[in-house]
Amino acid sequence: MKKINSLLIIGILITTILFGGWILSEGYQELSSNSVVAEEHPKQSVVKDFEEEKPEETDSEEDTEIKYPKYDSPSDEPSKEINYEDSKQEQENKQSNSDKKVFLTFDDGPTHLTPMVLDILKEYEVNATFFTIGKLMEKYPEYVGRAYDEGNMVLPHSYSHDFAIYSTLDTFYEDFYKAEDTYKEVLGFEAPPIFRFPGGSSNHSSFNFGGKQFMPKLTEDIKEKGYYYIDWNVDSGDTGPDYNNAEKLLENVLQGVVNTDYAIVLFHDLVKNEKILEILPEIIGTLQEQGYVFETFRDISQDELDKMVELKLANKPIVR
Repeated sequence: MKKINSLLIIGILITTILFGGWILSEGYQELSSNSVVAEEHPKQSVVKDFEEEKPEETDSEEDTEIKYPKYDSPSDEPSKEINYEDSKQEQENKQSNSDKKVFLTFDDGPTHLTPMVLDILKEYEVNATFFTIGKLMEKYPEYVGRAYDEGNMVLPHSYSHDFAIYSTLDTFYEDFYKAEDTYKEVLGFEAPPIFRFPGGSSNHSSFNFGGKQFMPKLTEDIKEKGYYYIDWNVDSGDTGPDYNNAEKLLENVLQGVVNTDYAIVLFHDLVKNEKILEILPEIIGTLQEQGYVFETFRDISQDELDKMVELKLANKPIVR
């Protein structure tokens, strides 16, 4: 009996061990299978979540980028410089079709008046010629540079504006060449062979120094050297008693251009001449309405210069 009981107990133990092993084996396989899913699922979940949360590209997002006009590239965008050149070309076309020309000229600068004159010229899109004094060019080179950079012309008007330069040819040319040297130092290039005498070519101030026959002699000599000297045929009167009377200055100019197709208007770039700032806009507007085209000695043609010689506005013979 004891033997049978022992065998029965052993059988039960074996059965329990085998059954337990099978349970453990199945459990391990299931755990292994679930573990793989657990490893893969988070990756799938992250990707899915990213796709769901990723914002869609909309037009509002493009607003955060730099916007260019609808050209092939930013460099194709028209610039102010291009538009300016177009307007210059348009102005040149008008010039070629107009027989009425006006040259605004300002003598004796630069001064503190110069930038205010430049402001008006720029606002009304016209240019002028500044006949400048060498020693003032040295004092205010920034005004000279601005005038030229904005399309105006700058030309010599002696170095000192001292009428004693008319004592002899030597004293004149000493001052004259010094003015040209200063011009080159300030602007960086040589002055064209165009200038204006202090007092004009037929001045009487020279009488007290070189005598009545000095200017006839000087003008012939300088023409032989290849220069053009420029006078005027419309005087604003801003160096006389009218300088502080805007209405009278305006009248002087508008009456002066009557029946004149080539008008060279004389102003003086002096600090005291603030009244010309008041009349310049009206002068520009009125002359444009009358068909005048504004030119400078920067864009003058040889034909126009020859015409000025014919009209005795340039290289006028002085006979006394």
